[in-house]
Amino acid sequence: MAASDLSDRLQSERSQLDYFVQNMAPTALVVPTMIAGVAAVLSFWSGILPAIVWAVVVIGTYVAFYTVTKRGRAHDMTDEAFQRWRKRVVIGNLLGEITWVSATFIFWQTGDVLNNAFLLCILAAHLAMAIGHSSIYLPLMYGSILVPAFGLVLMPISTGDPLFMAIGGVAGVYVYFLVVIGKGINRTSTAMLALRDEKDALIQRLKTEKRVAEHERSRAEEANQTKSTFLASISHELRTPLNAIIGFSDVMRAETFGPVGHDNYRQYVDDIHGSGQHLLSLINDVLDLARIEAGRLELNEEPVDLGGIAEDCKRMIGLQASERNVTIELDMPAQPPRILADARAMRQLWLNLVSNAFKFTGNGGRVTLFAGTTADGSIRFGVEDTGCGMDEDELARVMNAFTQGNAQSHTGERGTGLGLAIVTGLVDAHGGTFGLESTPGVGTRATVTLPRARLIHAELSPARVRA
Repeated sequence: MAASDLSDRLQSERSQLDYFVQNMAPTALVVPTMIAGVAAVLSFWSGILPAIVWAVVVIGTYVAFYTVTKRGRAHDMTDEAFQRWRKRVVIGNLLGEITWVSATFIFWQTGDVLNNAFLLCILAAHLAMAIGHSSIYLPLMYGSILVPAFGLVLMPISTGDPLFMAIGGVAGVYVYFLVVIGKGINRTSTAMLALRDEKDALIQRLKTEKRVAEHERSRAEEANQTKSTFLASISHELRTPLNAIIGFSDVMRAETFGPVGHDNYRQYVDDIHGSGQHLLSLINDVLDLARIEAGRLELNEEPVDLGGIAEDCKRMIGLQASERNVTIELDMPAQPPRILADARAMRQLWLNLVSNAFKFTGNGGRVTLFAGTTADGSIRFGVEDTGCGMDEDELARVMNAFTQGNAQSHTGERGTGLGLAIVTGLVDAHGGTFGLESTPGVGTRATVTLPRARLIHAELSPARVRA
């Protein structure tokens, strides 16, 4: 027998015997009382002393069996201890049945039909009770049936009396019927206990997984808190010197206190100022993403004019666009929608989209800012470009933080790959959705959709403005 099969069999036997032990408690007083009652009735035919001796032996055997059985819980024992305990339980049950059956031989009186009939009735009743209790475990069941059957069937037949021989034959059929019933009960009980063990194991596994998950969540929360504390601290430490660098370089560029001197110094000042601005922008992006991921982004909701923000974005990037001959267009209704949102977040996400589109659009290309409402009242706005476009793999990749596409920037800027991740976080915070559509060599369309509940003022005219 394979080790796994042996383990499964022992596990099944442990459950069966534990169930048997649990059901013994209600019989602790019933069985001794029944034995005393039977002895009292038998004393009318055989005298008080034999009846008392028999009752003391049977009750003593039962008490010893009960004590051995209740001594431990099967699931708490080692395999060796369980096997030893199981043998003692089976032997104790067998001895108890032998003491019961001994009444047939001790008190049987040839010719006394009433006494003998009472003995057979007591054995039949005991047999029915024993089969109901011990059928959970087959070795106990067979001991509880075969030993009483010996007295119930063979004793009447051995008398040679036709009446008792007939009773013995009927008793044989009765015993066979009890065996069939007992096996059926055993199969049902075994299946029930197997399901119960599976349920208990599943519950235990779920509890373990829950403890592990809670532990991991606690660690994640601690790590997130540490990260937030670090970012809050480092932002101050970095922003203070950066602001000083940007401020002083600005003063030097303006030559507020006199000429800088050599042209190379003037170029160095411009480089310092530009690098400081770029580094400050990157730090702000990292902090914004950290707040979004930590769920600490607080929205200051107010009426926002999408058309006004689009105009600002066009104006901010207009000078760079004219240098590269990139056309910046607005495509929106005559009266663009007004929405309830965080103005800073809306401006930031649209600037991120415009910057990305401009960065990857070649000279002579076109970048279009669009806004409007859909048939169901949702707000839809975004940016469309005629740039290099992306394939499906790039589309899936650029939505992740710190990830960039394969296309080469036409402005020479690579960035940190945080722009679209920040856009997605800001859109999610407003209860909206963000999507990208792109075709290599044709261009990309980035679309933000917000729920209609955020719409304050829908367009009054279907006419669209293109500028």
